[in-house]
Amino acid sequence: MQSGLGAFSGRKVIVNMFATHEKPHTQKKPLRVLMVTGMYPTAQKPHDCTFIKTQVDSLIAEGVEVEVIHPRRGPLPIRYISAAIQVFLKTLTGSFDVVNGHYAHWCLIARLQWTTPVVASFLGGDLLGELYTKGGLSKRAILFRHVSRWMCYWADAVIVKTEEMKKAAPGNKVCVIPNGVDFTLFHPIPRAEARAALGWDQDRYYVLFGNNPNEYRKNFPLAQATIERLHARGVAAELVVASGLPQTTVMQYINASNALLLPSIYEGSPNIVKETMACNVPVVATDVGDVVQLLGHTNGCVVCSADPDALAEGLEKALQHAEPTTGRSDIAHLEASVVANQVIALFQKVASKKVKHKGSAAYFEEEKVHG
Repeated sequence: MQSGLGAFSGRKVIVNMFATHEKPHTQKKPLRVLMVTGMYPTAQKPHDCTFIKTQVDSLIAEGVEVEVIHPRRGPLPIRYISAAIQVFLKTLTGSFDVVNGHYAHWCLIARLQWTTPVVASFLGGDLLGELYTKGGLSKRAILFRHVSRWMCYWADAVIVKTEEMKKAAPGNKVCVIPNGVDFTLFHPIPRAEARAALGWDQDRYYVLFGNNPNEYRKNFPLAQATIERLHARGVAAELVVASGLPQTTVMQYINASNALLLPSIYEGSPNIVKETMACNVPVVATDVGDVVQLLGHTNGCVVCSADPDALAEGLEKALQHAEPTTGRSDIAHLEASVVANQVIALFQKVASKKVKHKGSAAYFEEEKVHG
């Protein structure tokens, strides 16, 4: 064979023979992950749970092979059956190391097989209870909460976004790993440049509401009341809603704004806050989820009570913060590749069946797999 031994001199063959005394290098097989989710960006809904795609992309960038099961839109029973069949057939081949479900019922579907370890990722409302109206939790929300807490026992490992969620999760296999932020996408650009691209007034104050105003827990009425109070304080500002937009446009909205307002009733680990911090733009928020931990060391950012006067006062301070914040450097530990490596470390432990029921806090701290 021309490309084999005949292509080498005798001296080189002898050298290669001696080299075989060393342990031969074997290429490590890439980790293979099957991800199950009912929420994922599509051409029709490019904004739908983009943080899951960010995690997928960051895992792939680190050498992980990821396949996503995301049933097409339609009646929920059909979506569940479709996903369950796919999970069962794909895991039956033994070609995946881990199945990773996102959100309560999709975690349950990931567990409808026993050949491959399961990591359940909870997003916030599923584990804590999703508020849909002033009347409290719906029957559906109560069901999802029960499913989530039951899955804490039946999954091989559990990922939650905050310490608050961890306290609500039973069992001893729970690890806090917040969603990462794509620093390549969300980065500071000059405010004038962003406003010119969007056609905004260069001299006006803009306050960004970066969530769906129709979602009860995001508390859009409080945002409107806060702006009214701000006007009463003699500060003219316009409230701008960024909902249902592509991520690239959201990044422009953030950089064009003077501040982000998050008046939510509750959150897990709000991605819009981290994305805004990555752009070095001030944030004013209610004390929900891990907001205090995120904003606590960043000048120009304020955590307030869920009161329009308190939020208006916080906004006035934020609007007076003329220079960029230090948000980006303050959340460097949440950059997508950093978080991806924490997730990979957990997946590897689960895949090699090293997750032991010996107390998650001590175990994950010991193994350096924590948020």
